[in-house]
Amino acid sequence: MKIIRHIREKFARSFLLQQLNDIERERIQINLDSARTLALLYYLPDEATYKTVESLLSRLTDINLKVRVVCYTDLKIIPHYFIPKISQDIITAKDINWRIQPQKPFVKEFINTEFDILIDLSLTDHLPLLYCAALSKARLKAGRFQEDHQLFYDLLIHAGPEETIESFAGQIIHYLSRINN
Repeated sequence: MKIIRHIREKFARSFLLQQLNDIERERIQINLDSARTLALLYYLPDEATYKTVESLLSRLTDINLKVRVVCYTDLKIIPHYFIPKISQDIITAKDINWRIQPQKPFVKEFINTEFDILIDLSLTDHLPLLYCAALSKARLKAGRFQEDHQLFYDLLIHAGPEETIESFAGQIIHYLSRINN
C-alpha cells in the first residue's frame, strides 16, 4: 500500500510541475506592512492547530490585512471544531482526485487571485496544499524550506524537526516584516 501511495504522490508531483510551467504571475518583494491581501495555507490535524491559526488570523487582521485561509485535513469530513467563515475554506480527503488535486469550486478562484503574499504554514508536505501554493498567482510566496520547494516559493524558511506551527508562523512573519526595510 505504501508503494502505491508513493507512486501516486510522485505522479501527482510531476503533473503539478507540468502545470507550473503554464502559470504566469507578477513577482514582487513586499513586506507585511505594505501588503493589503494575504493567503494563508495550513494543515489541520487537530483542534489545537485550529486555535493557533485563529490566534494568528486575529493578529493579521489587526494590522489591516484582508486574509483568505485554506486548510487541509486528512479526514473525510469537516472536523466539528472547524467553524466555516466567509474567508476560510477547508479541503477534506474526499475533496481530492486521483492526482491528489483539490476539487472544491473555491480552489480555482483561490489560485487565480493575485494576493500580495501567500504563506504556507505546512510543516510537512500535503499535496493538496502544495497544489494551491504552487499554482497560486500570489505576488510573494513564503513556505517551508525543502530542496524541491524552490520552484513553488519565493521565500523559503527552514523549519526544524521540533518546529511548531506557532513558531514557524512567527519566523515567517518576522522575515516578511523585514523585507525592504
